[in-house]
Amino acid sequence: MRRIQKLLGALWQDRRGNFAAIFAIAIIPVVAAAGATVDISRAYIVESRLKAALDASALAVGGATGMTTSQMQAMAQSFFNANYPASKLGVPGTLSVSQSGNVVSLSVHAQLPTTLMGVVGINTLNVSATSQVTRMGKKLEVALVLDNTGSMASGGRMTVLKTAAKNLITTVSAAATNPGDVKVAIVPFNVDVNIGTTNENVSWLHWDEFTPSGGGGNGNGNCNIIQILLGLCNNNNNSNSHAGWEGCVMDRDQNYDAQNTFPPPNPGGSNATRYPASNSDSDNSNCNLQTIMPLSTNWSALNSHIDAMASAGNTNTTIGLAWGWNMLTQGGPLSSAAAPAANLDKVIVFLTDGDNTRNRWSNNSNTINARTTLICNNIKAAGIKVYSVRVIEGNATLIRNCATEPGMYYSVTTASELTSVFASIAQSLSNLRISR
Repeated sequence: MRRIQKLLGALWQDRRGNFAAIFAIAIIPVVAAAGATVDISRAYIVESRLKAALDASALAVGGATGMTTSQMQAMAQSFFNANYPASKLGVPGTLSVSQSGNVVSLSVHAQLPTTLMGVVGINTLNVSATSQVTRMGKKLEVALVLDNTGSMASGGRMTVLKTAAKNLITTVSAAATNPGDVKVAIVPFNVDVNIGTTNENVSWLHWDEFTPSGGGGNGNGNCNIIQILLGLCNNNNNSNSHAGWEGCVMDRDQNYDAQNTFPPPNPGGSNATRYPASNSDSDNSNCNLQTIMPLSTNWSALNSHIDAMASAGNTNTTIGLAWGWNMLTQGGPLSSAAAPAANLDKVIVFLTDGDNTRNRWSNNSNTINARTTLICNNIKAAGIKVYSVRVIEGNATLIRNCATEPGMYYSVTTASELTSVFASIAQSLSNLRISR
């Protein structure tokens, strides 16, 4: 026993192995602290990705109407999965969706496996994110002013434009809180715009520069007495026949070409504010043009109208913008626009793929550009927002300066980019805002 007591006493007093024991004990909190730094950094990255994907899901379901909560849940989860690569991050997330009035709330929770914090018994970290979308309840009138010139036939530009424009209509139409809150107009243009031959006898047209040709038109103008008595023809106040007119109109007199002054004078007055009827070119290219479609909520008809667009003719952006402005002006020609109001946004989405080449007076690009600059400035001064899109070609400075602000200008180098550009514009136009 004395020997055992002596041995234990010697071990108790021996300090040679204490450093290893102390180090072994002390290394645990050091490793845990280092692990916490690594794992918490990973958690922040996951949280950021969760938040971004959740916001995208919230905007998607926030724009949907007439859906049950379970349908919204399924739709949100689908958008979330598309934007959140759980397979790469190894952290799947599960969403919950709730709706109260105009507010849609989403939340997501995920568990992140730790790397080094497991040494102190912490094997997972809870990561969560929330998003809230509010339907603003604002009304929206949008005029799509779209280049339909011959160059749009190249490189698939017109094909992609049609798809992108229809997708935009789908997005903004879904954002309407109430039926009729969102309306869209379509204004195809080249050198002229086509108002349709059914408007042949409106008082705001004049025919002084129109040369009649055989066929076409409604046959009005120079009628004999037998035709009038039989109701086959009716004279009007214009001295020239309208035969051969296909519905196109040119720029108004300057400076009315860059304004939206309306209504025109009574018949017999000055033609300065009236639109001159346009002859087709000898190759019939400039009036081979889809007609204007005024503001409408008939989404199917709007899509069909876009599908019928065709590429032909030269470029005059001024007249396209003039008629986009008309579509958004209460009391304007062919317009069903509402009066300006605090809860109403009026917007032009203007797209072109080339330089101005011809208008009513000139084929000099600089001269025509000056008219475009003037009307862009006047439109913005009237409180209308302008998004401008340059497709591959065209005067970048002119088109950029037409936009309300730099962030509302887009320039694409390939036609395929139009899809994402119009999607971005559509999201900006929708009545949805991330409110939390």
